[in-house]
Amino acid sequence: MPEKSLRRFFISIVLPSILAIGFFILSIFIIILPSFERNIMEVKKEMISELTNAAWSLLDEYHREAVTGNMQEDSAKHLAAERVKQIRYGDDYKDYFWIVDMQPVMIMHPYRTELIGKDLSDYEDPEGKLLFVEAVRISEREGEGFIDYMWQWKDDSTRIVPKLSFVKSYEPWGWVVGTGIYLEDVREEIRTLKSRILWMSLLITLVISIILAFIIRQSLSIENKRKQAEAKLQQSRLKYKSLVESSTEGTLMFQNGEIIFSNIKVSDISGYDPFEIRKRSFGNLFEISWDELIGTFTDPKKSVSLETRLKCKDGSAKEVVVTASRIPYADDTGYVIIVKEISARRKFEKENEFLSRELQTSLLLMDQPIRSLIGEIKTCPPQTPVREAASIMTRKQKNVLFISQEENIIGVISDSDLMKRVLAENASPERPVVEFMTSPVLYISEDAPMYEALLKMKSHQVSHLVTLGADDRVSGVISFKDLSEFQHNAISFMIREIETAENMTGIKATYKRLPVLISALIESGSRTISLTNIITSVNDAVHKRIIQLAIEDLGTPPCRFSFMVFGSEGRGEQTLATDQDNGIVFEHADNQEEEDMKAYFLSLGERVNRDLHDAGYHYCRGDVMARNPKWTQSLGHWKKQFTLWINESDPAAIMEANIFFDFRSVFGDEAIAAELRDHVNKTTENKAVFFYHMAQSVLKFKPPLNIFGHIVGNDSEADELLLDSKKILFPVISFLRLYSIREKIDATNSMERAGLLLSGKIIDHETYEEIIQAWSFLTMLRLRSQVDSITRNEPPGNMVNIKKLSRIEQGTLKKIFSGVSELQTRVGFNFKGSET
Repeated sequence: MPEKSLRRFFISIVLPSILAIGFFILSIFIIILPSFERNIMEVKKEMISELTNAAWSLLDEYHREAVTGNMQEDSAKHLAAERVKQIRYGDDYKDYFWIVDMQPVMIMHPYRTELIGKDLSDYEDPEGKLLFVEAVRISEREGEGFIDYMWQWKDDSTRIVPKLSFVKSYEPWGWVVGTGIYLEDVREEIRTLKSRILWMSLLITLVISIILAFIIRQSLSIENKRKQAEAKLQQSRLKYKSLVESSTEGTLMFQNGEIIFSNIKVSDISGYDPFEIRKRSFGNLFEISWDELIGTFTDPKKSVSLETRLKCKDGSAKEVVVTASRIPYADDTGYVIIVKEISARRKFEKENEFLSRELQTSLLLMDQPIRSLIGEIKTCPPQTPVREAASIMTRKQKNVLFISQEENIIGVISDSDLMKRVLAENASPERPVVEFMTSPVLYISEDAPMYEALLKMKSHQVSHLVTLGADDRVSGVISFKDLSEFQHNAISFMIREIETAENMTGIKATYKRLPVLISALIESGSRTISLTNIITSVNDAVHKRIIQLAIEDLGTPPCRFSFMVFGSEGRGEQTLATDQDNGIVFEHADNQEEEDMKAYFLSLGERVNRDLHDAGYHYCRGDVMARNPKWTQSLGHWKKQFTLWINESDPAAIMEANIFFDFRSVFGDEAIAAELRDHVNKTTENKAVFFYHMAQSVLKFKPPLNIFGHIVGNDSEADELLLDSKKILFPVISFLRLYSIREKIDATNSMERAGLLLSGKIIDHETYEEIIQAWSFLTMLRLRSQVDSITRNEPPGNMVNIKKLSRIEQGTLKKIFSGVSELQTRVGFNFKGSET
């Protein structure tokens, strides 16, 4: 215990206890014992006065006998004196009475017989006091009274001690009768009493001391526990305060229903500053009461979550999820409340629910029975000529025909079989189909789920399955084509909704469901190229519908035009981290007319860019958008612009213009965009310097590896554990763009470009596979990270946390870096900057 606390404890507890014991002992000696002495003396005085009165009564009895004549007065006196002489009292029955007359002469004394009959006028005690003369005087003056003197101890004449006597005159005979007590007896009695009181005091003091020691010990223990509790409380306060303040979620801490801590995130959500929040109760902040929240705890060890509304400072209310957890707080119970806005997340979840509910024929519901997709089965006998079988298939518009015999399906023949086994082999069309059929036929229950049918088709490499009803009778046939079309219904449904939307509200509502669909497809194992194709299809549909709605308001365009998109959207590779890169090209006209046309298309660009931003496609930071007069131009101006870039000697300008070479038309007259592409192909002919500068975007890439070959962050402004996946993908895309422009390949999609470069023998199959793997892997990393961010109500980006990558994924990244290095070697060799 600290010295200051110990001093305070001594002054407040120990010292008062010691003083109380001291005052108790002093009160015994100063007040109680003197009071006892006085009381004892008073009792003794009263006793001897009563005894003397008794002896006096005896004398009076004999006097009355003499007066009545029953005896002679002398006899009466003699008998009375004898009777009084015989009276004894006290502990040893040695206390006695004595009688003198008024002279004074000793009439009777039981122990000092030598004094009987003698005149005691001159008799004095050892201290010179004329005790009998004093006794007579008191009796004459007052009739009775007390006298103290020195006298022998009872019958022991050798021992002289103080004595106190009470004397009383008996006037009829002129006698003074008296008796006394030895003060030594009183003192002995007082000493005995003092001894007892002292022992009792010591015992009481000991008991009090023991109690005090126990109290002191308990008090010290309590004080120590209090200090420990205070320290523990302070430690808990600091720990939980740090926890609350460092939390990235909105966090509150409650104790006894009162807010004791809150972090800045809660202030951001509610609009209240931390001081204002701590002054408010739970019920003032949320639309549920504290008792309602506590009542939801069924297991104290588990957290509870519920939805409610947060009352904000501006009077609004936000939908939130409140997650409460019980925690030990010092020796009490506290509650940590985590507050999450659920608006964005709930919308995401509700869109997911809505998508699953609305798209009954989507990939997400492949566990539906195949019954709804069963088609009519067409059969023919085994001996049917191939020619006739082909005719039946044509008339019935079927691509398969089943061979039946005695109501049993024994085989199947498809249009593919006819081509491979009949036409390719130059077989006679009159031969029976039984010679060319596939057997045996595979069956499946019509109640089987769709995914089971797909798995069966893929594992046995067949395109059709015969379905069986409840009675195991053939009920029809299901094809791989029908199932595949069923899988794509979700995308088609979304696109149709966008194409028929009457306003921006409908477009936004549908587009916001895209991350949900992509998330489901990622979980189902869809290929990267399929995902980007879906995103591109939806993005194109959004662009087209927004442009159509804008034209409806602005009026018919004054001439042919094409709305072009650049960069990742131009390549059809846009992910969920969307921004705009677009422009407008319209047909050439004379100067005045062209200015009027440009004014219209700038208005169109302004409207489209605004609506795209409203739908979720952010404005371009570099302002590469149709609303910018620089990027809404006539075909002639666009040709001049590309000619300038191609002939530009500034490598930085060419690298900045890279995205423009990945252009494609999403709306309008595609012929205009095609003419612009032809111009680019012609202008880049033999432009080695241009290709050299463009090649720098590949050559300048440095893999984010440290000297030990470990992957590190590649963004100087970000955490060293974050990778910008877009930057890693950039040299691969640039490589494909570079060679595609050189080879005059009009396709802009990276995978299409890679395929065309392979078929044109510009790259070998190994390089092609490495490019496909790199592009697919990095794009999938981006999509997974973006879906995760959207789910957490965070803006999607291109950063990937290295720690979240598995060893296999990190190994794949290193392999990609090695592949990029090989691409750089190839580019460095092929593009040296000399004109050819």
